[in-house]
Amino acid sequence: MNSSANPYNRRKEFGVVSRTALLGFVLMCFLSFLGTEAIHAQPTARVDSILALVQELYEQGSYLSSEVEARRLLENRSLPDSMRVRAEQYLAFSLVAQAKNAAAVDHMVTILRIDSTFTLDPILTSPKILSVFAEARKQYENVKLSEHSPLQLQQRLPDRGVTFRTVLFPGWEQAYQGRSVKGYALMSAGVVTLGAMIYFDRERRSAEEEYLAANTPELASSRYTRYNNYHKAEYYSLAAFLAIYVYSQFDAFFDLPPHLNPAVSQSNSNVQVTLHFPL
Repeated sequence: MNSSANPYNRRKEFGVVSRTALLGFVLMCFLSFLGTEAIHAQPTARVDSILALVQELYEQGSYLSSEVEARRLLENRSLPDSMRVRAEQYLAFSLVAQAKNAAAVDHMVTILRIDSTFTLDPILTSPKILSVFAEARKQYENVKLSEHSPLQLQQRLPDRGVTFRTVLFPGWEQAYQGRSVKGYALMSAGVVTLGAMIYFDRERRSAEEEYLAANTPELASSRYTRYNNYHKAEYYSLAAFLAIYVYSQFDAFFDLPPHLNPAVSQSNSNVQVTLHFPL
């Protein structure tokens, strides 16, 4: 019987071929990976050697040559940030050594833009370079402050235009506009008066039912007095709420007095808040 026609032998031969192909594929992938790493390692090694040359030229006092090599290295757009910082650093050092402080400040600002935590050793660094770096730090912080201040101001101050909050409840619009003291005062007064009106209305209804259920003149008279007192209290609470509501409406548009502007002062651990009521 022909062994090649045996299905078992064919499966065995196919398995051997498959394993060989798989091993070959894995080997090719491994070699490709090694080649890629070698390709990436070559530019990194070259950059390291150039950085070492820049540092060596600077330490030897060849400041112009160090500057030229550093500028040539910085032309590489794919330079990693860590290496770019080192190149900018020695470029700035070389410029300071050549009394080009203004240009050195610009390159130190560039370093801070890449790494805002960058610092120089105050012991190993010369005072001249430290003073230039201090100026660069000052300029960098001023630029960051000017960039962030408008956005922070916009986030801190809401839109001053009158909104739907004006008609919903007294004081809400003032609080939204940033006049927190007056806004919360009006809201509190509105809650108290409205709550009192609801309470007195409920008690008035109860007193009215008791008054109507009285079966003697004396009992009716005493119950009427209680009913009348709750009726007046309900009326006064409603009038107070409406007065606060109307005041809040006009104040939202015209900022009526009193102007509740808190002046906060702190002395040691004591905090004092003063409210100014203009006459």
